[in-house]
Amino acid sequence: MIDLSIHDVMPETLDRVDQQLALINRYATHPVTLLVVPGKPWRAGDLDRLRDWIRRGHRLAGHGWTHRAGSIRGLRHRLHSRLISRDCAEHLALSGRQIQALMRRCRGWFATNKLPLPERYVPPAWALGRIDGPALRATGFELVETLTGFIDLSTGRYHRAALVGFEAVDRWQLPAIRVSNAINRLLARRWPLRIALHPDDHRLGLADDLLRELAQVARHDIWTMPIR
Repeated sequence: MIDLSIHDVMPETLDRVDQQLALINRYATHPVTLLVVPGKPWRAGDLDRLRDWIRRGHRLAGHGWTHRAGSIRGLRHRLHSRLISRDCAEHLALSGRQIQALMRRCRGWFATNKLPLPERYVPPAWALGRIDGPALRATGFELVETLTGFIDLSTGRYHRAALVGFEAVDRWQLPAIRVSNAINRLLARRWPLRIALHPDDHRLGLADDLLRELAQVARHDIWTMPIR
């Protein structure tokens, strides 16, 4: 089974997200999980576009607050920033209490704007940070996605899932991402597979790889809540 998602849904990326949804629709009419960043200058028209995507069968998920770390804290965060996330892993700059407050604020934004409350939360760059199970359960989300799978907050169980992506901003990332994707496709023989898109992927160096991946989508079942 496959989970298909688009990250970094924010006012400045909506046109590109729409292009990706149209691209996906050429291959299959499956639902897509849209990872929304609430702490941006959303206008009424932007929110209407989210509602239109919901009417078309897609689902919303929470994705941080600003998608930017306020600071780089500690060696782990510094390495993560240099190798993976740049300045996007906002959880890694926060304490457990601050992470919980951010996640609650994120979920509350959907209610404030009369959007369906999301069941799923994906921390920016999949970097959850230092927060324990009880604090996560108190956020109101049901499912938290990390780099290697999903935490079901109702049971505390962790479910492994493979992950492929195509966000190659720099040339040196092309071979690294291709190797990672090849490994994760092998893992997908045992685990569900996640295809995680970012708004510019269809215009970057791995665009052809992305199209080949989408060509496989129609052959599989798609799930948006993978362990329910």
